[in-house]
Amino acid sequence: MKEQGYLALADNNLTMPAIAMGTDGQGAIAFTVMGEDYYPSAGYVTINADGSVGPIHVAAEGLGPDDGFTSYKAFVGDPPRTRWGDYGAAVTDGDSIWIASEYIAQTCTYSQFYPSPPSPAGFGSCGGTRTALANWATRVSQLNP
Repeated sequence: MKEQGYLALADNNLTMPAIAMGTDGQGAIAFTVMGEDYYPSAGYVTINADGSVGPIHVAAEGLGPDDGFTSYKAFVGDPPRTRWGDYGAAVTDGDSIWIASEYIAQTCTYSQFYPSPPSPAGFGSCGGTRTALANWATRVSQLNP
């Protein structure tokens, strides 16, 4: 590779990357953005054949903190190993690039999580916007770099 470097966003982390390059030398890197300024959000940059990248974009901003049970010691052992990033991807499709990154698509209050009377959508579903044990989602976006 001719050029190497880092992607960075001050006071934040860019995690779980996935990259796709088209035959025309244009591509994208998808990732999750999280840190001081962002709840877990779906982000990306475009990249060209010489390795130059464009600015960081947020495809879907996270709405709250990760509150799933997939990171608690009691459920996954010690040390806890978060299962973040299993569903990130990038692929070409003609002139388009499809990217997928995990992010937090919803947030709710305790009374929404545990409603009284019980919700028809079920305990912990926050009105059908999440499962009881996890609040993450996967954002899929189509790019034409």
